[in-house]
Amino acid sequence: MAVSIAEVPASAIAEDSPPGRSLSRAFDPLAVAVTATVVSGVAAGRPSLWFDEGATISASASRSLPQLWRLLGHIDAVHGLYYLLMHGWFAMFPPTEFWSRVPSALAVGAAAAGVVVFARQFATRTTAVCAGIVFAILPRVTWAGIEARPYALEAAAAVWLTLLLVASVRHNRWWLWLLYALALMVSILLSINLSLLVPVYAATLAVLPHSKSVVRRWAVTSAAALAIMTPFIVFAHSQVWQVKWISTLKRSLFLDIVHRQYFDHSVPFAVLTGVVVVTAIVVRLTRRQVLPADTRRLLTICIAWIVIPTGVVVIYSAIGEPMYYPRYLILTSPAAAVVLAVCIVMIARRPWPVAAVVLVLAAAGFPNYLFTQRGPYAKEGWDYSQVADVISAHAKPGDCLLVDNTVGWLPGPIRALLATRPAAFAPLADIGRGDQGPE
Repeated sequence: MAVSIAEVPASAIAEDSPPGRSLSRAFDPLAVAVTATVVSGVAAGRPSLWFDEGATISASASRSLPQLWRLLGHIDAVHGLYYLLMHGWFAMFPPTEFWSRVPSALAVGAAAAGVVVFARQFATRTTAVCAGIVFAILPRVTWAGIEARPYALEAAAAVWLTLLLVASVRHNRWWLWLLYALALMVSILLSINLSLLVPVYAATLAVLPHSKSVVRRWAVTSAAALAIMTPFIVFAHSQVWQVKWISTLKRSLFLDIVHRQYFDHSVPFAVLTGVVVVTAIVVRLTRRQVLPADTRRLLTICIAWIVIPTGVVVIYSAIGEPMYYPRYLILTSPAAAVVLAVCIVMIARRPWPVAAVVLVLAAAGFPNYLFTQRGPYAKEGWDYSQVADVISAHAKPGDCLLVDNTVGWLPGPIRALLATRPAAFAPLADIGRGDQGPE
């Protein structure tokens, strides 16, 4: 029976993939997932909750499903699926600093596993595992891992949706294309930004071997998914006033893209990454090292994955509404991790030297990881949790609470702090809301 080259996964012909090592294909993603989850989960309960996380707790833990539905009718529709998932989570776990952030740490683990599986479709085991670990320690990812918002889930959805696209192209089964369309719709429901992957997939088709029917099936399923989700996208865009705080493009745009988008506040990690990439280019040119065809495809896909979504958002921000903000492009972080991993392996070549380079990267990012991202006031200096601790320690049931909502506490009024730890304020008489204090 003839088999199309499009139906043969590249991982099946990788240089270090004899049949006896099939167990590693299951073990590697699992091990990297556990590692990434632990790395993200460390000290998750230490930083104070802040405004955005308070919105998550208010919507998901403090409201019934009908109340949540009414809320989404006028605000935060883009986060509706995430709030629904967190509503179920809070039915099992309390809305504390730690438990509110655990889903994000788990999502980072799922995303890291996806990075390993995705890279393994094109490259060696060393490259795939390196990519997963690099993703786990990428400063933007370790930030997302303790943020009670949908960023980590967005990264996980991006990598697994891309992996599904690759499988659909290679095997070209109708049920895979149907699954791809459904996954694309759910992904857009999770984050509208994930629709930016569709043009990335157009570039992906240009470099992957495929039969003639693949392009037609991809175009039909993608168009159908986008058409079905268009009413949701239009409705969500009607709430764009929520991000009016985003400023127009500044002179620091280049720095935002090459630094903050992936490295948060870690200058050493960013500088070391630049050194690795430049060194890899020099090695490639001086050694005249020829990359395997599948590795070249992997790099092309990942570069498109980085450049296209970022470029679209930047261009839209320049000619339309300001929408670019570094953390909003976290959907490109899996691709950045893969590109960096390919560069590391190109330089170090063998597993132990590769591990040494990754350890140096981890050391470079450690100060930002521990002191900036996981300090008590790590969330942009906010202290909602500390205020709640003081109230819990000193207030008595029935005491009066007066919130001066005229005091600005960017990005919103001060009353939002009550939503972050509602149990601390519940016994008090909120006289600003008409509650009666003790007579």
